[in-house]
Amino acid sequence: MVDEGPTDNVSPRQKTTPMIVSAARWLFFLLGVIWLAFGISSIARFSDNSGSVPSAVLWIIAILMFVNALLLFWIGWGIGSCNRIYFYFGLLILAGNIFLTFTDEFGIFDLVTLIINIVLLILLIAGHSKFLEN
Repeated sequence: MVDEGPTDNVSPRQKTTPMIVSAARWLFFLLGVIWLAFGISSIARFSDNSGSVPSAVLWIIAILMFVNALLLFWIGWGIGSCNRIYFYFGLLILAGNIFLTFTDEFGIFDLVTLIINIVLLILLIAGHSKFLEN
C-alpha cells in the first residue's frame, strides 16, 4: 500500500478567504441591511402620506427597496465563490445604485449609501483577480 500523502479535498469555501473578499462580502451585507431598513421605514411612513403620492407608487418603491436588499444579500453570499455572475452582477447593482442615488433628493442617508457603494465598487475593481480566481 502506497501512501499518496494528503489529498487536496478542500472546497473553495474552506480555503482562507482573502481580506478584500471578506470586506466586500460584509459591505454587501451592510448595504442589504440598510436597504431592508429603508423598505421597512417606507412602509411605516405610508400613514404619513398626505395623498400627494398615490399609495401604489409608495408600495412599488418599497418593494424595489426590498428587491435591492435581497439582491445585495445574494451577491454578498456568493461573491468570492469564483462564480463570475456574482462579481459582474455586483458591479451592475453597485453602478445602478450609485446612479439612482442622484435621481432623487439627496440627504445624509444617500451620502452614507453612496460612500459605501463607491468603496465597494473600488474594492471589486481593484481586487477583481481575487474575486475571479479559480
